Amino acid sequence: MTKGRILYLALADARGHLMRAHLLSRTLADDFDVQVVTTSNEGVCFLSHLGTPATVLSEHFRVEFNAKHDMARACTDRRVLNYLVLPWQGLADLGRLTRLARGADLVVNDCLHPALLTAPALGFPFPVVQVYGENLWHAMASNLDCRAAPWVVRTYRQALAAVRDRAFGRIIHTLGSPRMARPHLPRTYVMPPIVARPARTRAQVRRDLGVPGGAPLAAVYLNPHFREPSIAATLERALRQGGFHLHAVGEGYASRPGWCATDAAFGDVVHAADLFGSGAGMGALELARTCGTPLLVLLGDQPEQERNVADASDRCPSLRLRAVPLGGDLPAAVTEAARILAPGGVAASEQALAATGARATEAGWRQAFVELLEAARAQARARLGSRVLARVRPLLGPGTS
Repeated sequence: MTKGRILYLALADARGHLMRAHLLSRTLADDFDVQVVTTSNEGVCFLSHLGTPATVLSEHFRVEFNAKHDMARACTDRRVLNYLVLPWQGLADLGRLTRLARGADLVVNDCLHPALLTAPALGFPFPVVQVYGENLWHAMASNLDCRAAPWVVRTYRQALAAVRDRAFGRIIHTLGSPRMARPHLPRTYVMPPIVARPARTRAQVRRDLGVPGGAPLAAVYLNPHFREPSIAATLERALRQGGFHLHAVGEGYASRPGWCATDAAFGDVVHAADLFGSGAGMGALELARTCGTPLLVLLGDQPEQERNVADASDRCPSLRLRAVPLGGDLPAAVTEAARILAPGGVAASEQALAATGARATEAGWRQAFVELLEAARAQARARLGSRVLARVRPLLGPGTS
């Protein structure tokens, strides 16, 4: 089978979608040429630091957050409405995607960008694969609940499901056993999030970071929507009081002493750490689960991440997790959570299991894309055959079937 070509659109709102695009570009390299496009210049820079080239589609669409990682619903609603109704935004992006997709076997939408969500219903001529988290879908579908009239909520949900179901395929990532019923749509896959495999041992990471002998290591990653200085200061103070050596990454705190904007090998640090501090993105939860590192979650007002934490508690009994709401007495809550989670650390056997689990997940994602490629090419051959037959039939005379 000749190599396939994928046009991969990844939202840059947080960085989990971009990390997935990066990991899949590597995982699929033997079978696909993957071209990544995203939705901000900052996202392009993030991918560049990881070693994956990308271009910007446009910066018209994004989800809005405040400096404490709370979702700004009204601002997001206005931005989505403008994007859908202003032709120089949504329709223009769809035109750009049509040009970029020439020669592509599959066009991937990660995660639910409205241009490619609606594209199949608008006659987009390429097979679209929707890639999204189970809880992102639930959060999106329930966005208008208790905020609009019941008939509006019902119509919105039906329309959203209709455009999703028009896609050529779907890959839904989730923690543990999915809450959803077995998918009834063809070419639909449900699997764990893909996460980075460790490339260094615990001892190598500690040496590279200059961690003093015997000191516990805390790995902290906060996405760019965390910008409030008091959050970083609270983490620094609480973890250092607990004796931790801190390795902190966050674009929103890049100018803060002791922090860096990006770390291409941050997954190695999490595998080697005694404590992992982050938001409740599905990638962070899965990374903590697979490597056995205790996870301290900073939880803002974000429905998807609230559901992620609930799922992790219900479905992932091996994951040691404490969620700290970004409100109330944050210093005391972080200090207490770190104290409870810290003992134990990560055993070498857990690191070996992490590598094995991540490898199996990669194989599952690769198999899904290979099957989607085969189905897309079979569909393309069938359509070509139908067009040829339609042209030839009049030449064969009456009665030809």
